[in-house]
Amino acid sequence: MSDAEKEWASGAITDALISLDVFKNCRKPFVFMSAEGEPDTEQIIGILLALEREVSVPRVRGEEMDAVRITPYTDFKRNRWGIYEPVRGMRAAECDLAVVPVVAFDGLKRAGHGKGYYDRFLARFPDCVKVGIAFSCRAVTGLETAPHDIPLDFVITEKEIVTSQRVAVRNEFGGEA
Repeated sequence: MSDAEKEWASGAITDALISLDVFKNCRKPFVFMSAEGEPDTEQIIGILLALEREVSVPRVRGEEMDAVRITPYTDFKRNRWGIYEPVRGMRAAECDLAVVPVVAFDGLKRAGHGKGYYDRFLARFPDCVKVGIAFSCRAVTGLETAPHDIPLDFVITEKEIVTSQRVAVRNEFGGEA
């Protein structure tokens, strides 16, 4: 995808996410910080902060990943993968919505980068709503998962919102011209 296509697709994903009741009603959301090739989450985080939600983002320590509360004044640094994470902050004890990255997906099955950070994190918050966001080109068929892999409640692309009923909404702006 070109930079312009990624920017447009990220905006369409953000629009779809913020239209969901689970987004509107969340109080303690967790949102990943985007890496190269992933949908941009900066606008999502900004909207949540503007809505005065208790926003947390990932910070990796060893083999674990914490949810760290942020504010508009939080300082960030790049980690070993080049992803921004908060320099300091309190660990979030609760999470009612988790927005996570998706390298590949098949329905609500998600593949990440293979380190298991998000699966271990999500296992600590079994009651939170789990939303994966990805560009539609990341859809695959026949994705195999392991017993420890946590399924998602939604997958949002620039073209559709996938739910347990398969597809709840098609984004008319994401279709072919």
